[in-house]
Amino acid sequence: MLAPKVTKKAHEVVADQIRQQIVEGDLTEGQRLPPEDDLTTQFGVARTTLREALRVLESQGLLEIRRGRGGGPVVTHPDLEPISMALAVVLQLQGTTVGDLDTARQMIEPQVAGQLAASHDTADLSALVAAIDVAAEAADRGDGLAFGLAAVEVHEALVESSGNDTLATLTKLLQSMLRGYYTHRMDAIDPALMQRAVRGYRKLLRLIDAGDVNGATAHWRATMQYTIGGRDPNEPVTISSGH
Repeated sequence: MLAPKVTKKAHEVVADQIRQQIVEGDLTEGQRLPPEDDLTTQFGVARTTLREALRVLESQGLLEIRRGRGGGPVVTHPDLEPISMALAVVLQLQGTTVGDLDTARQMIEPQVAGQLAASHDTADLSALVAAIDVAAEAADRGDGLAFGLAAVEVHEALVESSGNDTLATLTKLLQSMLRGYYTHRMDAIDPALMQRAVRGYRKLLRLIDAGDVNGATAHWRATMQYTIGGRDPNEPVTISSGH
């Protein structure tokens, strides 16, 4: 038996059409939408329907409704932070563990390291080098919390260096959990461990620069396994909203 056809409401149709214009680049970030009268004429809908559509797009982070004189709907780009926090809350409610999070990341990051070793240029690694430098400075200061936050950036920069937008976005969405993961009890971390981690980061760069695919892959997998070594894999993940 065929499922009944679902008919979209008028405001959903309007929201879909405006969203498509934004995605396709016909409406760009910072651009103000036409006046309300023009939009109601364009879409053939009432003001209330149009306003409901705009509210939907605002809730999705695609529009900012500015108030007052000269205001109106302006195109924006979605902020991943609220989405990241929502995802983190869902995973935490599902009882996601440190081990589960780590396993998912180990399916991705070592392969990215190997891919970078196989093919990269200086620009590909610039963000990774900068993130490692920040981590090294925090380690030299003996600042555990700053080092933990910098470690998140190192892992994120590695994935971003792959040039794969999907993986980079997914990594960003996990940031709220990763911050909790890497800042867990970092106030009591042994400074020698921070320095060891920095040496591991530097070694990864050397392996990538040398084009050692197997070496980079194996080294980063071992690095990630060492990171979780002192933690209970069944420990529930925590959420951090700090930056």
